[in-house]
Amino acid sequence: MLLHRAPFASAARAAAPPRHALRVQAAKKGGGGKDKKGGGPKKAGGALADLMKKREAATGGEAQLATPVQYADPEVSMLLLSICDSYWRAYKEVLMPVELKQLPEAVYKAPFVCLAHNKFEEGVSDPQFVYANRAALRLFEGTWDDIVGLPSRMSADDTVQEERNSLLQQAADSGAISNYEGWRRSLKGKRFKIRGVRLFNVKLLTGELYGQAVVFNEYEEEDGTVVTVVGEEPPPPELPPTEEELAAAAAAIEAQAAAVRALKEERGLTNKDAEVVAAVAELKARKDAAAALQRKWEEMVGGTMEDEGEEEEP
Repeated sequence: MLLHRAPFASAARAAAPPRHALRVQAAKKGGGGKDKKGGGPKKAGGALADLMKKREAATGGEAQLATPVQYADPEVSMLLLSICDSYWRAYKEVLMPVELKQLPEAVYKAPFVCLAHNKFEEGVSDPQFVYANRAALRLFEGTWDDIVGLPSRMSADDTVQEERNSLLQQAADSGAISNYEGWRRSLKGKRFKIRGVRLFNVKLLTGELYGQAVVFNEYEEEDGTVVTVVGEEPPPPELPPTEEELAAAAAAIEAQAAAVRALKEERGLTNKDAEVVAAVAELKARKDAAAALQRKWEEMVGGTMEDEGEEEEP
């Protein structure tokens, strides 16, 4: 269960000035990028600059936006469960059809933008982003540390704040809205129109109203170019072994057991002979494989194959 506080953002961070203000202050303090001694701009160089260039080249020109430690944190995973559950309740569609253990990575790398803020958390007057997947970080041009904990109002210009607030209230009252369009801006100032947006309230698994989330996979740039969000397709859902696979595993054990008996009975070999040792090792491997299939069946389906074949007593 999520703790009743702003997830993933410390109290000190929440009280800090907005990041844009910090950048402006830093620029002013540095004298407009001039070196006090030489009067010219400082140049990045040396081993650190070379290391950063190599790292950027290794990642295809894109710095690491978030780490598994961040997007797969247990508390983040619990929030994702709440987001997916709330999405299902709002739209009767599965947001990400994957196994539970695959959910954090699948949503993070998904072919859609997903953002959430803590609008309804007690004591919160200026909601902050509490989740952003990779597509969202790319679109808003920031890292996990840049976005998570940032007041969500900073994703839009002042000129559209009234419209944005009206939209958030509409979703708060109705529970969810669809097909919204509106202008937003990245942390670096790039403007774009988000399209086909689904905005919905997020309830924790305890039933407590916590925040809101948005999901969309298309946006329009200022020049009118429409961009479809890309990501990685989720891995196919894991399926239980079939009856044929279980039967084949059992048959493989019987065949290998017969081979071991033949070595002993027909050829007179003993357990110390190399051929018997190898045959017994293969028999054990087949038994282990069959046992693994059986465990997988029981975990995913329940019961055993023997249970499936039993008829109920009249």
